[in-house]
This record gives sequence, C-alpha cells and structure tokens, in this order.
Amino acid sequence: MSFFDFLKKLADSDRHDRRKQLEAASFRHEGEEAESCAALDSIRIKDEPLSALAPEFNLSSQPEAETALPEMNPQHQRAVEHRLVAESSTPYPLPGGIYAMQERNGGLYRIVKVVHAEDGFVHVLRYAGRFLQVPERLSEQELTLEVDAIDGSFGAEHLPIPAQSFAANSIFIQDRPLTDSDFRGWQLYVDSVYDCLSDNSPAWLRKVGSYAAWRDDPNAMAVLADRYLLGVDLPRDSKKSRYWLNRIVQRGISIIQLGEQVREEYQILTGGVYSYAEEDGSWVVCKAVLKDRHGVQLLICPTHFEHMPKKTNPARLLAHAAQSGQECVHASLTADDFLNRPALFMGLLPITLEELHCYRKHLRALCSETTFQPSTFEVLLQRAEANEAEAQLEVAQMYLTGDPEWEIEQSIPEAVRWLTEAANLGHGPAAYALSMICRDGAGDAVAQDAPLSFEWLLYAAQLNYGLAQLEAAECCLQGQGCPQDAALAHAWLSVAVSHDNGLSEEQKQRAKTQRQDIDAALPAAQKAKARDYFRHLQDSF
Repeated sequence: MSFFDFLKKLADSDRHDRRKQLEAASFRHEGEEAESCAALDSIRIKDEPLSALAPEFNLSSQPEAETALPEMNPQHQRAVEHRLVAESSTPYPLPGGIYAMQERNGGLYRIVKVVHAEDGFVHVLRYAGRFLQVPERLSEQELTLEVDAIDGSFGAEHLPIPAQSFAANSIFIQDRPLTDSDFRGWQLYVDSVYDCLSDNSPAWLRKVGSYAAWRDDPNAMAVLADRYLLGVDLPRDSKKSRYWLNRIVQRGISIIQLGEQVREEYQILTGGVYSYAEEDGSWVVCKAVLKDRHGVQLLICPTHFEHMPKKTNPARLLAHAAQSGQECVHASLTADDFLNRPALFMGLLPITLEELHCYRKHLRALCSETTFQPSTFEVLLQRAEANEAEAQLEVAQMYLTGDPEWEIEQSIPEAVRWLTEAANLGHGPAAYALSMICRDGAGDAVAQDAPLSFEWLLYAAQLNYGLAQLEAAECCLQGQGCPQDAALAHAWLSVAVSHDNGLSEEQKQRAKTQRQDIDAALPAAQKAKARDYFRHLQDSF
C-alpha cells in the first residue's frame, strides 16, 4: 500500500462524536415548530435578505425527498417481496447494498447504494444511467457518478431518502463493500450541518442547517451554498458549497421535460441548461448556477449556434458551445427577464468547480464591504501552526495530492515538512506516512531511502501504531532497510497482537497466523531470542 493510499484511509478522529451530536440534534429539531426562512433576516447581502430564496416553497411542512416514489404497482411489490424473502438473512436496508428504485410516474429504474441508515432516512449514493428493467447484476463500470454519455443522467454522491419510501419502493440487487470514496458526500453533509450546530453558530444558522438537512428545503440549501462559497458566517469551503448546490440540482429532476419552453418561474432550475434565441437569430446556450429571489445567476457560453440546438446530452451541448476556448460570462437576470426570452430547457447538469468559482467572483462583488472568514484550509493551517498534530497530518495530506476545490497545489516538500512536525510531536500515523514516503520515494522531491524509512517505521511502531508494527515485522523478515532477523519479526508480531493499537481483529488474527508460521520455522535458540526481543520491546512502551 502506497503512502497516498494509506493517507486516504485515515479517518477523522472525532467523526464518531460528530455523528452522535448530529443525530441528537436531528431529534431535537424534528420536535420544533418549523418557521419560514424569511424570518431569518440576519442573512444579508448588501442589506438584502438572502434567506427567502424561493417563495413557492413552504417551509411549514417537510417536503418529500426527490427520490420518493409513488406507490408501487402489484408486480413491482411482488418483486420487492421476492428479493426480500431471498435475502431474509440480510439486514434491511443493507449498508453497501445495491438497490433499484423506479423514477416517478412509472419511469425507468435508477440504481442506488446504501451508505448509512438511521431513524427516518436512508442515505444513499445514486448512480448515473437508467434501466428499463431491474438488472440482476451490475459491474463496476456500470456504477458511475459521472454524467452518462447516452442519456445525460448523472449520479449523486449523497441523497437522503425517507426510510418509509425506501422500504416500500427499493428492490435489492446485490451487495458490495463500502469504500472510503462512498462516504465523501455523506461526510460533507455531516460536517456542514455540524458546522451549523456548533456552539459558536448564531441561532439563525442552526435553524437553516436544520431545514437543509432534515427538511430538504431549497431555500435553506441555497443559503448554505452561498455562505460557504463566500466565507460569510461560515468558513469558506468550495466542497460544501458545491455539495449543497448539487443537492438543489437533484431536486429539479422531472420538473420540466426536455425541449419544453420555460413558462413558469418554478421551471428555472439550479443546474438547468437552457437555450434561447438572440435578435440576430442565433441561439445561445447557458446554465443556471443558482435561481434565487435575487434573480437567475447564469453562465453564458461565448459561442452561439446558427440553428436551434437539437435535443442532446446537455454536457455535449455545453462543450460544443464553449469550443472557442473563451471563458463563460456570468449574468444575473430577473426571473421575468429570463422568462421573456423565451428559453428552452435542454437538461440538468451538476455544478462544476469552475462554474462555482465564477459564481463566487460575482457574489464577492456584491459583498465588497463584508468581512470574509478564512477558508476551511486556512483554519486547518492555523491549527497546524498551533502544533495540533491531527491538523498537521491533514494539511500534509492536502499537500500530498493537491486539492483543486480548495485551490491547493501539490507540494511534496510541504507535505513532508508537516508530517515531520506531527511525527516530532509523537503522532504515530504521521511517522508511518514518512516511512512510506522514504520507502517509495516521491519523484524529485524525495529519493528512496530504505534505512531512513525503517528508522521512521521503528519510531511509529514504538508510538504503538499498529500498522507500523506489522510493517516493521515484515521489514525484519525480508531484510528491507535493516538486517534480516526472523526472531525480531516474531517479536514485533507479538507486540502487534498484544496491544490496543488500532488494528482490527482480522488484522490481529492474520498477524497471529504469520507469527505461528515463523515460530514453526525457528530453531530453539532463535525462539529464545524472540522472547528476549519481545520483553525488551514491551519495556520500551
């Protein structure tokens, strides 16, 4: 496993606590009387309320999530019952389970994967692509979140579906292991709502977070998207801003048909791709980044069509319109101006990082006198500079791979510097990461150095980091960066299985099996040496 793979698997140490707080808050908020976001007059841009973003939505009732489906017909219900009987030994809903859910009004089937289940909601990934019938099995290639090249559908990194709707309408297909990437959208959801529930957050922000998370309200989601994008009231965070914008995009599915003329304001959708005719007869393609009470925020492609674009994949349409290489232009129109064009609906697409940054420039211009908060990365960097080892490890991870959403360029030297800072504070995972970097090398920045790698590995192992103890045993067994010594490998395996060091039971069982194999091959003198090594290592903890 490379050091990049290792760092991707590191979990946030307080994630469990955050989830517990979030769950407790959800029960508390569900018992409160819902109030309109229009009353939250503290949310302002240039002294204008930003909260009442879509008057057609009523916050006094909790809308059903966009994936909620009509009651299934008897044939589909029998299919559900058949699958449930066949999988009766499997908990329902099954984390990691792949399910088919039919689109509204008897439409095609979409595929989802369960990430997390709690009282009231099932949190899923929804994949791109549509199926005429429920597939029996699915390959990895068919489970993608990207825009489908055929029908223009796209996936969602996270969608909360009411548990009752999910139980009534889902058809189990197969189960697959959950990966770290499966939790990306769920973690953004948990962390962003946790930000709103922080003791430092004002009351209105807590309320908005409640609406966005548990009532799935577009008003509140738009507020969070803008607040994160600007860095007002919340740390600037493009990832969380894009997450909430794309949650609004998901709610727009099936509201208007492809090729239909936009006649009502509710048909102007966040993420909607539209075309309209100019006075010279040419056709313009544009995309709505957000529709709120301040207007329709558009990105207009610089290239025009001579004739009306035919119905096509909206991603291809935008790519063709922007083929000149010029940047899209931001425009802010009133809903009435947009409706008077008139425009044709060409499809929905998720909001991209480039579109988000273009929109941010426009918003910042409206807030020229506003004091902006630092970005999430800048806050993390401040914690790292204050000698917080966990923050130093996170900063190092950002620099190792780079992060376009936080506008961080890859810098291996900076990553090594912060890993060294954390390791010197006694942080085992950081020392282990340094060992992996020295073992594998990192281009021109870090040369391969097996002896130095083993030194960092021993340091991490002595800090009682389980993965380092297993790797130290392997190095001693193979003679990588150190003299070959099966007795010392035996001792490190004994340490690994006898300490509370973060290893799973499965990992410890494999270590015990490997130790037994080594023990069977060792002569009596080497076994005695292994016991001496083990006592010496035990004394060093």
